Amino acid sequence: MNKKKKILVVEDDIDQAAMYQVALKAAGFTVIVARNGQEGIEVATSKKPDLIFLDMLLPDMDGLEVLKNLKSVDTTKSIKVIVLSNLNKQEVINQSKKAGADDFMIKMQLLPRDVVARAIECLI
Repeated sequence: MNKKKKILVVEDDIDQAAMYQVALKAAGFTVIVARNGQEGIEVATSKKPDLIFLDMLLPDMDGLEVLKNLKSVDTTKSIKVIVLSNLNKQEVINQSKKAGADDFMIKMQLLPRDVVARAIECLI
């Protein structure tokens, strides 16, 4: 079922990226990791993943800027994007959803299995 689905994780924290990568791979997904916003945009454009988990706080540009970029281009606008962030502010959540995020998940409230479950739910 999930084996051919590609997920891009845009996350600058190496440990968190690895944690999500291991959990998602164990669930049968192909996982690509990008360490910053520009790399995330480039990988999304070239690899066309089925789903993107996007951090909001990235070293080169914020996740909202990445999201707006992805949703403004024909080649990436239909890719599902779930924001993973510790910015638990309603304003940030609203801005993300307005910019085209399919969901917003608070990292500190999640276990890796929650991310896997959301990916499966999103891609079925």
